Amino acid sequence: MSKKEYSVSGPNFEQYIVCPYDSVHRIIPVRLSYHLTRCAKNFSSSKMVRCPFNSCHLHSVWDMQKHVIECPNRSSLERYKLPDMLPPVEPRPRDFIIETTEDWDAEPPAPTYNPRKYCEKELIIRNPQGNPPAARREFRERERRRFIEKN
Repeated sequence: MSKKEYSVSGPNFEQYIVCPYDSVHRIIPVRLSYHLTRCAKNFSSSKMVRCPFNSCHLHSVWDMQKHVIECPNRSSLERYKLPDMLPPVEPRPRDFIIETTEDWDAEPPAPTYNPRKYCEKELIIRNPQGNPPAARREFRERERRRFIEKN
């Protein structure tokens, strides 16, 4: 399908938005903010002002005061400025304490785990890293003797 052919599943021409800078431009709503940024460079002499509630709303300086009063995105700012007008938030559930007979502090103390001591007692292959070659050879020889003695 070439670029000039349009698919049936594409957006309807009624869904396109007319560019505020040039009425010939028709834009898909998703691409509007990108188009306005690029088109503003070509029409730098126009006296268009962006809406404080939505950057995609562009109007002339004279129409902006009326638009600000009627802007559909104004409600988000009103909600931010007047939070007491919002419906109350549900109260948080109270913390509750569950009684139990288990006391971890009363249990006998357990020794801490030392992995080095455990590896020395059991038949676990260790790899000496960061040592010079002579120290590694000596370590491997000691490990061979230890494995032979344990078996």
